[in-house]
Amino acid sequence: MLRALIALACAGAAVAAAGDTIPPSALGPRTVRFTYDARVVIPPGTHVLELWMPLPREEDQDVLELGFSGSATPTVVRLPGGDRAAYVRVADPSTPVSLSETGTVARREVRAPLGRGRQPASRVDPVAYASELGTTPSIAIDDQVRSIARRTAGTQSTVVAQARAIYDWVYDHMQYDKSVPGWGLGDIPYCLKVGKGNCTDFHSLFIGLARTSGIPARWSIGFPVAYDAHDDGGDPQDVKGYHCWAEFYAPGAGWVPVDISEARKHPELKDYFFGSLSGNRILFTRLRDGLLEPDGTGRRLNYFIYPVARADGTDVPDIEWTFRYRDVPN
Repeated sequence: MLRALIALACAGAAVAAAGDTIPPSALGPRTVRFTYDARVVIPPGTHVLELWMPLPREEDQDVLELGFSGSATPTVVRLPGGDRAAYVRVADPSTPVSLSETGTVARREVRAPLGRGRQPASRVDPVAYASELGTTPSIAIDDQVRSIARRTAGTQSTVVAQARAIYDWVYDHMQYDKSVPGWGLGDIPYCLKVGKGNCTDFHSLFIGLARTSGIPARWSIGFPVAYDAHDDGGDPQDVKGYHCWAEFYAPGAGWVPVDISEARKHPELKDYFFGSLSGNRILFTRLRDGLLEPDGTGRRLNYFIYPVARADGTDVPDIEWTFRYRDVPN
């Protein structure tokens, strides 16, 4: 199941081919209406089927409406870090379980005030940002990571300058290339050795180097929409996989976005994607290495963007899902 999901992952290449020129008008705000469908074929003998689907967050976007349909009415549950999920529990299911969420999201273009971020990392409160400075299974920090961080960011005096040095290093080191097995997991040793991967790999590496430098950094994941809006009433557009990016915290400037993998595919936007974020995306979750079950059972998820189903506590492979959207005129 994991390999099948990763094979679809990070669909940024599908929404704009590398080398395409992206006009400034395509970077601005977007409003889209989406439908996210999931269907689970029940394993024989299942007593309890559970299904979780992520819901969009409110940062840098407004969720104007959100509704559900399917086999049962879901409960909205809160997950660690402020994420939300639609949760369905069906006892003794005899037919496939389906869940559909339909929503309208107005996404803003983000431009961080980089000029205000002139403070050193020593001004960051390590207690307040402990979760964004720590290590996890996906953000593993070792001596090699520490050495690279010292060489790239150690000579810079402000958080923004340090983060820019790390951004440039990851940009130069990594290629957007999914030809070597192991991509898509955000495995930092793999990224350092291979120097290739998708958005998960680019931004896990950035987050690891930033945290090592004392800079809070976090992960964001959602679905991309095409750079050019299509509000002509045509067929809905399908999105085949997720897109992710990162943010770092700079005192005075707040949370600053970076999208290094997208900059790698569109070098003319390299400066833009340090501190700015195009509106052609919907943010869903920030969960990394997290649990869906409040009692601490179950499998920790590398990330949470696709539906997760469990039959009597065991993962159900090959969940059918589709994500489609239409543009809504701003």
